[in-house]
Formats: sequence, structure tokens, C-alpha cells
Amino acid sequence: MKTLFTVLLTLLVVHTLSAQASDFPAEKKSVIVDNLTVGIESDNSGLHTSSALVMYDLINESYLESSDASKVMIPLLKLLNEGKTNEERIAAAVALYKLGNPIGIYRLRGVAVFDDNEKVATVCKNLYYTYHKLHGTEYLASF
Repeated sequence: MKTLFTVLLTLLVVHTLSAQASDFPAEKKSVIVDNLTVGIESDNSGLHTSSALVMYDLINESYLESSDASKVMIPLLKLLNEGKTNEERIAAAVALYKLGNPIGIYRLRGVAVFDDNEKVATVCKNLYYTYHKLHGTEYLASF
């Protein structure tokens, strides 16, 4: 039942957001980010994952700017560190990568180097490398 609710809520949010980014006034962007932050901070594992992925999609499709979504970075960092499943942690890593905040990118490096979970560490390493290759910056670590 919870999973069905999560999926329906996600579909509703994505469908509602099908307008162009220029149609969103600042207060609507703020409400969207606030709602996704609540989803990321909730106790529901599926809602964590879907909220992080919806955040990634909204930034990727230019509905939101990275600066609009900057206040969701702290919950995403917490989810990356404390997520119970690989899917939660990977969704948080992808969303942090898309935000492009230097703190989030540096945290991807930390997880890539020090995390015991090989799958999550590999994804974070690849996101870290990709970010630096696309932006022409130096790596802070070699793996």
C-alpha cells in the first residue's frame, strides 16, 4: 500500500510539473523543493528514493536550477551516508551529482574512497570522475 502511494505521488508530481521552467514562479519552485525535502527526510524507503530521483529529473530537465534546490543538499548528504538500501544511497548520489555543489561532489569522493559497500562506492567514483571530466577540473584523489 505504501509503495503504491509513493508511486502515485511521484507520478502526480511529475505530471504536474510538465510545464516549462519559465512558467514556475519562485514560490512554486520553493514549494516543490520543500515537498521533495520532506520526502527525502521521511521514514519511507521508497519515498526517499523516488524523491531523490524526482529531484534529479527536475534539475536534469531544467524545471529547477541547481541554486533553487540547494537547500535539499543536506538531506541528500544524510541519505547518502545513512541510507539503509543501496538504491536510496545511489539515488542520493545521483541527485548530489546533478546539484553540482562542491560539498556534495567532495562527499561523493569520500564515499568512493572509504565506503565498505562496493556497489555504492563504484557509482560514487564514476559520478565523481564524470563531474570533473565534464567541468575540466582536477581530481582530488586517484582510485
